[in-house]
Amino acid sequence: MRATDFVALRERCLALIDNHYRDPRVGPTWLARELFISRRQLDRAFIGCPSVAEILARRRLRQVVAIAAFNPSIPMSEIAARCGYGTYETFRAQCHRYLQCSPRAARTAALGADRTGADAA
Repeated sequence: MRATDFVALRERCLALIDNHYRDPRVGPTWLARELFISRRQLDRAFIGCPSVAEILARRRLRQVVAIAAFNPSIPMSEIAARCGYGTYETFRAQCHRYLQCSPRAARTAALGADRTGADAA
């Protein structure tokens, strides 16, 4: 596969992630199947870039934190489930891995950032 084909493949994969990240079945294997390629070919397209799993995790995390900041009364576990996490434990582990904080700290930081942005406006 040529480099330009990998660019197009990455773009199609990213579009699928944006459209389907809320589905807990979505993962690298599901994405490869939807793109009609092997998992190995999908991994090759992302060499030198963040992995498909990391991109998906960060997309879900970003959405959970954003929703949590605007809806502080909704439990994080419920928000995580809505954003595609099969278990709260997976969400918590990815929060620690990618954000280096607990889910509660991520929500608090997002609330603070939201208030700071509103004050600046």
